[in-house]
Amino acid sequence: MTRAGTAEATSAWHDSSGWQALLARERHLFEPMIEGASVGFVARESADHGSGEMLVWRRTGDEVVVERRPFEGFANCPVALLFVAEAGALEAVHERLHDNALGALKLQLRSGATLLYVMVPKRQLLDDGYEDFVEALGLAFLGACR
Repeated sequence: MTRAGTAEATSAWHDSSGWQALLARERHLFEPMIEGASVGFVARESADHGSGEMLVWRRTGDEVVVERRPFEGFANCPVALLFVAEAGALEAVHERLHDNALGALKLQLRSGATLLYVMVPKRQLLDDGYEDFVEALGLAFLGACR
């Protein structure tokens, strides 16, 4: 059960339609991904406790859908990329849903307010089509020598 004051209780964590609209606008980043490819967001508090709720962007059919799934710790995490957000970090991205939200996410990563955990081997990220999404966030993916 979520306490009213936690990050998970804020609208940023529950605005599925807002996130869905962002994913539709940015669909070119997700088109290379295979069926079932997924990215998750979890509050730092939940990551620290090893339980809570996760916001998931999952490739299904011709689109990426927004889902809410249980977070049961890192060992049982069903996503390839997991963003762990400090209090207020996902809200800062959410405030920019209609104006460069991925740029805001990039800033959260650079400032350390959001951490990225890669849950699968690099080869799987490549094979499953995550490269465009990762590079859009300004993260070095393959390095200078390809």
